[in-house]
Amino acid sequence: MKKITLIPLFLILIFAACKKDNLAGNEITGEGLVDFTLLTPISGTNLVLNAALPTQTIDITWNAAKPGLKILPTYKWIAVKKGTANFDKPIITIPSNNAGKDTKLTLTYKQIDDALKAIGIAEGQKSELTWAVSADNSSTKIISQNSFNISITRFSDGATPFSIYGPASSTTNIEINPTSTSDFFKFIWQKSKPANTTKPVKYKIVFVAEGGNIATPLFSFTSGNSGADTSLNVSWKNMSDSLVAHGFTDLSQVAKLEWNVIATSGNFSIASNYVNKLYILGLVKMYLVGTPNGWNINAPFELIADKAAGRMGKVFYSYIKLNGGDEFKFVKTPGNWGSAYGKISASGTGFTTGYNQGGNFQVATTGVYRLTIDIGNNIAYVQQKQVGVVGNMQGWNPGTPIFGGYAARDRFLIVAQSNGTDEFKFHDGPVWDNSAPDKARWWGIGSATGNLDNDGSGGNVVASTSPRTRCIWDGTNPQQVKYNLYPADQMRIVGDGMDSTGVSDWNPASSPKMTYLGNGQWKLNIKLKVGKGIKFLSGSDWGAFDYEDRGDGGTSGSTTIRKISWDDAAGTNFNTPATAGRYNITLDENTQTVTITP
Repeated sequence: MKKITLIPLFLILIFAACKKDNLAGNEITGEGLVDFTLLTPISGTNLVLNAALPTQTIDITWNAAKPGLKILPTYKWIAVKKGTANFDKPIITIPSNNAGKDTKLTLTYKQIDDALKAIGIAEGQKSELTWAVSADNSSTKIISQNSFNISITRFSDGATPFSIYGPASSTTNIEINPTSTSDFFKFIWQKSKPANTTKPVKYKIVFVAEGGNIATPLFSFTSGNSGADTSLNVSWKNMSDSLVAHGFTDLSQVAKLEWNVIATSGNFSIASNYVNKLYILGLVKMYLVGTPNGWNINAPFELIADKAAGRMGKVFYSYIKLNGGDEFKFVKTPGNWGSAYGKISASGTGFTTGYNQGGNFQVATTGVYRLTIDIGNNIAYVQQKQVGVVGNMQGWNPGTPIFGGYAARDRFLIVAQSNGTDEFKFHDGPVWDNSAPDKARWWGIGSATGNLDNDGSGGNVVASTSPRTRCIWDGTNPQQVKYNLYPADQMRIVGDGMDSTGVSDWNPASSPKMTYLGNGQWKLNIKLKVGKGIKFLSGSDWGAFDYEDRGDGGTSGSTTIRKISWDDAAGTNFNTPATAGRYNITLDENTQTVTITP
């Protein structure tokens, strides 16, 4: 950079002649000044003056020019048109703070605007300047060693700074259903005021990938009321569609975003004070429709999301009991037959399928099936499988799980022998191989109480009661498989329908215990009264696991068969037979029934 100095030429020559090697800097001699450099604003700064903030300030700073002896210099900020190398004739000259004594100049936006106006810069026009600082201690005048370029746009329009409120910045995944138009992100922010009331502020929300440049957003949404509102509801579907359209096509991967709001008044725009993080995971859902639900496309069964590595958002499954001849299809969107996946043809161990393609799947025999669809590869699997227990109590052999009862779709109850410390995993057999969607699946404890982790990464479940534990696998929350454990050391018949000495009505402690026969069966021979009630309690006090009447299971000769329920709020007591007498009562937890036989 060119340096202008008033030191006579002969002094410069003398200084050069006396200069020694290896000096760390300029020597201070006489009343001269040592070279100095600029600090801020750095070269390339683009300053747009906000008409709504005339008192907003900007600091111009530089290092001190040290005197040769003791006379301190005074400073002036000087500017020329960009491309002009001569600072001898600056177009703007302003003394620094403290009557020129400070190494800082503080200017308001209005002062800068007035200075530009004075040199003929039109309102709203950008001026390209190069600036430096002069130092003068009466005997010596020098210019800073370096100069900086700066772009300044004069007052025109403006808007006040503002903050965003929500969603709050977070790196916790928000799981969304990409097809939902009834669920929303609610964006809300502070109001910005315009400098010119005839040019009201309009807003838009802008999004970038985490770490990206907010000045070049991936996509944006204009706020409501033609951009005037300070809030906007964005449906999950609109958000998902925007993500997919801008490169986030794998819904099983977390979209890590940053967002803020841009306020615009006339030709002026200002970004919100903060940028918030927003992590979105596409919660893709799949459903089952067919004979089991009466082919009601508006109320299909939701499938469980497979959370094994690489399968989230692509693989879904359900355990369901089907009768021979039952038919079904997989469906992506409730109410939309066009989103169904049907059977196209056999393909290895599965069937080829596709969106809005194929006919109905059908099973030939009655049984409990694991139905799986892999929409990533357009393959469906129809396999007879159910969930059991594999662990210490059976030698950790996945080929022979301890199976129990199918209680309902995606729910199993297993009564397993245990010594009070046995560890196990829930497993559907027959191998330790989950390399593909048609292979085995197993679960261990999850990160939260009662949750199960896919593949058992959280460790083993512990059957902490003896001599038996009632183990419940519960997939009725399709996004998080859960489990429950209950003691299974006893089962009692409680009620007012027993004609037995010493048995008090509805008193668990005095109620008779049933005998455990194995395979989830309990039995007791007892005299019953007419028109009374009973229920089954796995303990000597209320609060223990209990069974109630879920409905008619049919009759076989003189035998009454009733379905049982442990969590049905509508469950009732079992009615005793119409004829008093002695009966054999069998509670079968595997078949989830009660039989009462004379």
